[in-house]
Amino acid sequence: MNMPSGEEPDVLSRIRKFNASLDALIRIYTSGKSSSTEFARIVTKEASALLNAQRCSAWSLTPDNKAIDCVALYLANEDTHVSGLKLSADDFPGYFKAFLAERVIAANDAETDPRTSEFAATYLRANHIVSMLDAQIRSAAGPRGVVCIETVDVRRAWSPDEMAFAASIAELLGISMDREDRGRVFGQLEDINQQLSDAVEKTRVANERYDLAIDAAYDGVWDLDYVTGQVYFSDQNFQLLGESHEHPPTEFDWWQDRVHPEDIDGVLEYYEKLVQDDNPYNVTYRMRHEDGSWRWWRSRGKVVRSDTCEPIRIVGTNSDVTDLIETKTELEQRNRELLIAKQNVEHAALHDSLTGLPNRRYMEQVSAENLQQKLGKDRAASFLHIDLDHFKDVNDMLGHAAGDTVLCLVADMLRELSGEGDFIARIGGDEFVAILQDLPTAERSIAFSEKLITQLSKPVFVERRSVNIGVSIGIALSEGHVNDASNLLRNADNALYQAKRSGKNTFAIYNEKMRIQAARLRATKEEIQGALEDGISFIPYFQPQFLAGSLELAGAEALVRWQHPRKGILPPGDFLHIAEEMNCVAEIDRQVLRKSLAIVSDWREAGLVLPRLSVNVSSQRLADPGLLFSVEGFEDQVSRLSFELVESTYLDNTSEQVKQTLAQLQDLGVEMEIDDFGSGYASIASLVNIRPKRLKIDRTLVSNVDRDDAMTSLVQSIVDIARALEVEVIAEGAETASQIETLTSIGCDILQGYGLARPMSAEMFLETYGTQETASVASQR
Repeated sequence: MNMPSGEEPDVLSRIRKFNASLDALIRIYTSGKSSSTEFARIVTKEASALLNAQRCSAWSLTPDNKAIDCVALYLANEDTHVSGLKLSADDFPGYFKAFLAERVIAANDAETDPRTSEFAATYLRANHIVSMLDAQIRSAAGPRGVVCIETVDVRRAWSPDEMAFAASIAELLGISMDREDRGRVFGQLEDINQQLSDAVEKTRVANERYDLAIDAAYDGVWDLDYVTGQVYFSDQNFQLLGESHEHPPTEFDWWQDRVHPEDIDGVLEYYEKLVQDDNPYNVTYRMRHEDGSWRWWRSRGKVVRSDTCEPIRIVGTNSDVTDLIETKTELEQRNRELLIAKQNVEHAALHDSLTGLPNRRYMEQVSAENLQQKLGKDRAASFLHIDLDHFKDVNDMLGHAAGDTVLCLVADMLRELSGEGDFIARIGGDEFVAILQDLPTAERSIAFSEKLITQLSKPVFVERRSVNIGVSIGIALSEGHVNDASNLLRNADNALYQAKRSGKNTFAIYNEKMRIQAARLRATKEEIQGALEDGISFIPYFQPQFLAGSLELAGAEALVRWQHPRKGILPPGDFLHIAEEMNCVAEIDRQVLRKSLAIVSDWREAGLVLPRLSVNVSSQRLADPGLLFSVEGFEDQVSRLSFELVESTYLDNTSEQVKQTLAQLQDLGVEMEIDDFGSGYASIASLVNIRPKRLKIDRTLVSNVDRDDAMTSLVQSIVDIARALEVEVIAEGAETASQIETLTSIGCDILQGYGLARPMSAEMFLETYGTQETASVASQR
């Protein structure tokens, strides 16, 4: 179907507005003048205006993922923000599971959408909310919250560019929250440093005040006659200890008997030094009070000597300094507590809270100079970038708690494998880094990697269930000198990519060839992104399909091609695996589907009525809530449309959401086909679960069907199963007349392959088949 006049310009105009808005929001963020809450208010108001939504809010996820708190809710009709609302995962478990797992939730009808229907009674109807567009707020550490865009009394079908805009503003909010968290940590450190400084100052002032008080206070005075041994104690001495004497004691024993047993030896030692060396007498010790308590005393004294320097008298003062000592002890304890708090905050800022390993920030602080000091001249530093192979499956099947358990197990393995001077870090998600002391030949890194791969090749038991993980490792060696850490990590990342491409559960050592490949890969990704943005570079080619026996035109399969500006027309094998890494296959599917249907509509106007159009659909596209809306827009062409479910590994364990999408598509009239049937992934259960219109036998089974009796029997069995389930059979890869004849005799309904026709451009297809209402291959050969 041709796009209605004016639709494409409107889309482009909307995208331009979105891009301009994002630029403005980024400038506000980078100015650093707004807190994360203020920034959330700016973003929600802007999103409400651009998406024409009456309500737009930003919610912060609690650390335990059990609740979300409303940071800012913008109400367009009142032009105001409110906050303070809270939603609990216990009340809305389905929604929490959905938004924690999905990047974007586009609920055109929020009451019926299984991800948002829990809100119907308590939230949607109360606020007249019809449609919701929610995007997960993420940071390097995982989900941080969610952005919610809601329409009131109006049903919206969210377009892909609107969903992309929602995801972009959510990403901005995640970055803003991360920056404020970092600022909060550094602010805590500054507060602790200030408290330490204040405590030291208080101690100094307290000591100064005491010195001044000694000079002015009414202390106990004592005067010892060194010749007779008689001592004069002023009344204040007795009052300090709660005593009252009608005849004050004049013996030295009165004082000595009251000194704490643990202090007496030290006090007398000071006394002897005073007499012998004329050292200043200034000693603090404990004295027993009349009530049985111990009071801190400070005694000061001075020797009075004769003309021959013999000691005659010793005079001095006694002061009760209990309050001062207790205050000083309290301040010292507070200082110790502040130092411990500072150390804890610094540790939290540099370590992963889940595994206790250093985090990316700490790793970046490990400088080349420090590493070099730990390494000898005959050693080097190796960077190992470690990535778990099937970690997402653990989260999907067993939940995030099980995933956390696996991460902690892996962290323990890395600790056990590491040695003195090594550095292990978790840098995000299921990624770890090991910096090892190594020989120039990377012997230790290889041994380390082999041991870790062996350990993780064995099943891991989590919550009484056995799970298989596996690990891929990229190794970069400093080759005798310690390079910049970021360069080494980049090289290790390139080696990790190679290990993943080699089949996973292995390791690769970085070399110059990988650098070149990485540069090419980056360039290709940039070109793919540019091709997606220009909207014209990914085009459909069409391979005809024919009825077995009559060889009349039965339809065509739309196959993606990349119209590269320098390399010409590229087949999917040259770029689709890279697009999968970029997570943009769904967008390629969307563009190919839209263009294919527009071309088929043009053919019909030119006189060529195509019986059926088959289009490949990835699991990403099936999970896209916008798919149903786009198909509804194709109107009368839907009855001639067939979706090939190409990712058959996904079909035997299809999620409820995808099952619902498939059922709704079939209700609209879209036919379903299972591609690559018999390749070892799809099963009979797939046929039962999905109830397709037809299945396509994989080309690997067709290649020997006319020469191998066992293969002939196998294909015949597939045809018989399809007949029992009332499913049509397409055989692809028909290359020769003998294969065509055998497949026809076996009972295949439709044939496709180079022996009949190759994929061709839209223009060539129309030229070949547009002059006849039904085309026969026999008449073309």
